[in-house]
Amino acid sequence: MKNVKILLGVFGFAAVMVVLFGWGLPVVFQLFLHNDYARSVILLVVFSLVVFGKRWNWSNGLVYIIALFSFFGMFIDSAGNPVYNKPLEWIVSSIGQLQLNQDVNNYAPGQYVISDNLAILKPGGEMVTLSTVWLYLYRLAQYMVLYSIIGTLLSAIRGKGPERLPLTSTSVDETLTPHMEQRVAAELKRREAASTSRKVVPEEIQEHVRQLKKDGQLIPAIKLVRQHTDMPLGEAKRYVEEM
Repeated sequence: MKNVKILLGVFGFAAVMVVLFGWGLPVVFQLFLHNDYARSVILLVVFSLVVFGKRWNWSNGLVYIIALFSFFGMFIDSAGNPVYNKPLEWIVSSIGQLQLNQDVNNYAPGQYVISDNLAILKPGGEMVTLSTVWLYLYRLAQYMVLYSIIGTLLSAIRGKGPERLPLTSTSVDETLTPHMEQRVAAELKRREAASTSRKVVPEEIQEHVRQLKKDGQLIPAIKLVRQHTDMPLGEAKRYVEEM
């Protein structure tokens, strides 16, 4: 039965890998290259899973995760999508209409070249080409703001959940061996002897206490008993009175 489970496990793992690398990843890759929304969504999902799964927050390094994803998002998703580009269109609206195009050229199987073209079409028909540096800077700032908001929300939501799963109780065999029982008994006997050894007033002190009591000095007699024993005040008082 154990061997059957191992073979089924290997078969299941191989099937998952075939589906993942033979169908799943190529589809995701094509979406990432040719779909403007797919790039942004995939980056956002991966960022959310990392922050939520690893419990990142502003006190334990969330700022580094935001900086890392913003830096890579600046290059991977430089073209953005129509929603992400709305603020950029509003910024250049006083000059003209934003023209942002991304060209994906496949020169050989598995070899892609992606280029971004940023320009402004003025009302008179003049096309002003801008450096893609401005696009990268805009995308970096945009991702930093977006990931800061998403990271703050995710860390707040994750912080309300349990820190860790409760530990399952396990039964422990508490049976003592004969050798352990002997050691426990010896230790208990030692502690009992140590506790009673200070309850007995030494003989030489007893004579001194009797003399102090005879002289009417009860308080010094009680103090003397307590100095040489562990008796509490009430017990030491009764001891002196009963002598």
